[in-house]
Amino acid sequence: MIETLNHIVAQLTPWLEQYGYFVLIAAIAVEGFGIPAPGQSLLIVASILAASGSMSLPLVLTVGFASAFIGNSIGYFIGLKFGDVLLKKQWIKPATEQRLTGFIDKYGLVALILSRFIEGLKQFMFIGCGIAKMPLKMFVLGNFLATSLWVILFGLGPVLLKHELTPMLNFYHHHQITSWLIALATIIILASISVFIKSRKQ
Repeated sequence: MIETLNHIVAQLTPWLEQYGYFVLIAAIAVEGFGIPAPGQSLLIVASILAASGSMSLPLVLTVGFASAFIGNSIGYFIGLKFGDVLLKKQWIKPATEQRLTGFIDKYGLVALILSRFIEGLKQFMFIGCGIAKMPLKMFVLGNFLATSLWVILFGLGPVLLKHELTPMLNFYHHHQITSWLIALATIIILASISVFIKSRKQ
């Protein structure tokens, strides 16, 4: 884990040094509308560079939030306006669309928030929200919460936990099952809250 992190930092630091915030904006934004990119990894590396004074932390956080929020919104409106075209041309497979809409219909806001942290899902979830015709107010709220949590975790987290990062990674490496059980328990709690809120509304 530590070697992997060091490898990511070594690989992506030259990109940030050469292209600065522009590469951060592009990589994070395009993930919101279906294009795989190392946005999350770049945000982590930018945060580490900010901790050493090479970049501005307020600017990294602002760029990270704005890029993710806008990119996610573009994905939503693409799904809302052009969902039928995407499905007809098979750019989104029917099976993928069914899984996305089923996940969104079942878990609503929680699905939107959790998807920001799951690779492969976050690239299509926001388009899926548009295809599923999620109400705009719900999407904006979910997008704001998901983006805020994501930036806090991967933008602010490495700065606040820079001295604890190595022991935390060591703990994860030696206790992967425990770590995933904790994550799973958190997801179940959030999903239960979402189901409870939806049942109260009905």
